[in-house]
Amino acid sequence: MDRIDFNLPVPGIRLFEQNKILVLASEKRLYTLNSSVLGGGFQTPYFVVNQQVIKGYDGENPMEDLIKGIQKIGLNPDDSTGMMTAAHVKDASIEFEIGRDISVTAIATAGTSNAMAAGGTPPPKCYSGAGTINIIVLVDGNLSEGAMVNAVITATEGKTMALQDLEIKDVFTGEPASGTSTDAVVVAVTGKGEKLPYAGTATEVGGMIGRTVRKSVTEAVRRYLKYKETNS
Repeated sequence: MDRIDFNLPVPGIRLFEQNKILVLASEKRLYTLNSSVLGGGFQTPYFVVNQQVIKGYDGENPMEDLIKGIQKIGLNPDDSTGMMTAAHVKDASIEFEIGRDISVTAIATAGTSNAMAAGGTPPPKCYSGAGTINIIVLVDGNLSEGAMVNAVITATEGKTMALQDLEIKDVFTGEPASGTSTDAVVVAVTGKGEKLPYAGTATEVGGMIGRTVRKSVTEAVRRYLKYKETNS
């Protein structure tokens, strides 16, 4: 299986794509907060994965499918946390900032055919959209559990700002979209240095999260829209 390696500015951590699975691999266990199908909540994995599935995927057991994919590339599912997407994971957009004692890397894959506005009209029960925005936020630093929840909020706000910048609309109502109905986010922390209690937009780390996520989602959506236009 061919492998594509990406450059990351974080010692001891690699990012690669293999067999349509994007893998963030750490030499030491990470501390993660995940909203997706495998390793949800707080976990301590070595690997954060984002597996590409076919457009219109409607598997009855996505966790089982993700575990099979992880095993196929030789990783241990028990050491992994991750999510799934119909977006092309090899086209992941990567942005990073390096601060005084901390760095933040945002990794995004995106599709917006399923774009919706939070609080808007819910989709029909028969609707099965394929668009997903998946975000991995890697903090080479130390966050409290509360700050990790804070980081999820900040990353989500950054994602929504990117969609506003690109004027992405809710596919049902036409109002400004805040995301898609199947978005996922993983915040991964290395645990280096002083533990920070907050990660909101008023903090240094929060500012870094907001900027990198906004930039990475913007670029990921642009790549998706270009691909969609080329293949329409």
